[in-house]
Amino acid sequence: MAVAGGRILAIVDRETAPLFMGVGASVVEVAGSEEVLDAIRRSVVENGVRIVLVLKHLVGDEESLRREADRLGVTLLIIPSMGEKAEPIDVKKLIARALGFG
Repeated sequence: MAVAGGRILAIVDRETAPLFMGVGASVVEVAGSEEVLDAIRRSVVENGVRIVLVLKHLVGDEESLRREADRLGVTLLIIPSMGEKAEPIDVKKLIARALGFG
C-alpha cells in the first residue's frame, strides 16, 4: 500500500493515484475493497483525517463502511470510478456533515 502527502485523503487504485496526487490530495493506494476500511482507520488515527474520498469500485459493503466512517467521525464520499456515471451530490449537506452538523 503506497501513501503520499496532502490535505484530502483519497483511497484509490493504481491507475488513479497519480491524478489525485497531482491535485495535492493525500493518497492511499489499495488493491481491493478489503484494504479500504483499514486505510480509513489508520488515516484517522495517524493523521487526523476528517474527509475521505473512495472510488466506488473499491467499496465492498457500503453500509458497513459508512457506519464505520460515522463512528470515526469521518465524512465519507464514495465517488464514481473511471467510466461510471456520476450521481448528483448535495454539497450543503456534505459541508454541514464535515462541520459536525449532520
